[in-house]
Amino acid sequence: MRGIGVALFAVFAFSTPVLAAAEKCPISDAAEAKAGGLHQAIEAAMKAEFSCEGAYRIMELCQLGSSGDNAFSTIVLSKCEPRFLPKALPATKAAYQKARAKCNKIAEKNEGSMYQSQAAVCIARSGRDFARKYGTKS
Repeated sequence: MRGIGVALFAVFAFSTPVLAAAEKCPISDAAEAKAGGLHQAIEAAMKAEFSCEGAYRIMELCQLGSSGDNAFSTIVLSKCEPRFLPKALPATKAAYQKARAKCNKIAEKNEGSMYQSQAAVCIARSGRDFARKYGTKS
């Protein structure tokens, strides 16, 4: 019985690919110093990003895990929503509002800035996902 366990372990251990190192926030120390702090540097990088996807990616990699992430979510939405909301059908708009409401419940049900952050990231992800599915290509 022990031999089977060792054999299974060996199969899984050697058949899975080596995981790449996790991506890190692309904000350099120099950019942070120039902007006057990490939060400001992240905001500047997100605002400079042309695409919805790019702004979301920076938020995803650089989120602070606090209520400060609300500002990042707002930037993502400012880049994503114009891609789909102006021409969205009423059903799409309703589905988007439902997705955002679900995200808001995270912060409503739980206390603490960590949950504010989770809700902000969820809202930004909803905007990005709807822009992907219903938006113009940009």
